[in-house]
Amino acid sequence: MDIRAVGQPITASQRRSYSQTPDSSFYQTFQSAFAAAEGRVADTASGASAAGPTSAEALEAILGRTHVELSALRGVDSDSQARYARVLDEAYGSGAMGNARQFLRSLSAEELEAVRRNHCLADPIDVGAISEEGARNLLLPEGYGVDMNRDGFEEVGAALVAHFPPREAPAAVREAWFQTTASMEDGDVLTYSLMMHGAVHGLRIDGQNVPTAYKADDIDSYRRLVSDFLSALEAHRGQISSAQYERDKDFFTRLSGFLQA
Repeated sequence: MDIRAVGQPITASQRRSYSQTPDSSFYQTFQSAFAAAEGRVADTASGASAAGPTSAEALEAILGRTHVELSALRGVDSDSQARYARVLDEAYGSGAMGNARQFLRSLSAEELEAVRRNHCLADPIDVGAISEEGARNLLLPEGYGVDMNRDGFEEVGAALVAHFPPREAPAAVREAWFQTTASMEDGDVLTYSLMMHGAVHGLRIDGQNVPTAYKADDIDSYRRLVSDFLSALEAHRGQISSAQYERDKDFFTRLSGFLQA
């Protein structure tokens, strides 16, 4: 994933809370990396795993740093990641992304289990019960995704996932966000990501988003949103702990400064 903030790579915590839409070169780049890694395995190891390339370096080159990092945190072994990479290579090479649900139906139980494990899903994948968006996102490594109905959420199998900043956010908003969260812990990045996402896209009730007054593609909406958070913080200061007040005050003040720059 090639996302940078102020000329520097974003942190692991930031990558894990952000999702990027694959660009026009993504699929070809993936296939080239897979072919190169598989070729090296074939040349150097007669007893190589049938799953495919399994070294950390090869998997990162194929699936991306975010996917490999999250796999390590979740305890997904290299063989499962390699099997998942092989599934993706087959999907991309056969043009299956145009009908991801049909492709998933063609997979063996072992292959579906690799897909499930690599996306950390709790239950077995029921292809008949998921949408095309849910299917397509299962065939993208962590760090990438599509929002086909543009509701601000990603269906990943039967799961619903929220990311921040939104894909349609202006570049200045993304840069402000990455600067503000550069030194923050995973949990704090996630907390503020969810707060901002909920404010922009609205809470989801009975499968529908509650409309908000903010626009995901308008920088002035983000400036107004942060100002509203700061105002609400002062209005409710007596109802929250001093530590929470200071944390939120510091975060939204810094974010406001970067958005105004």
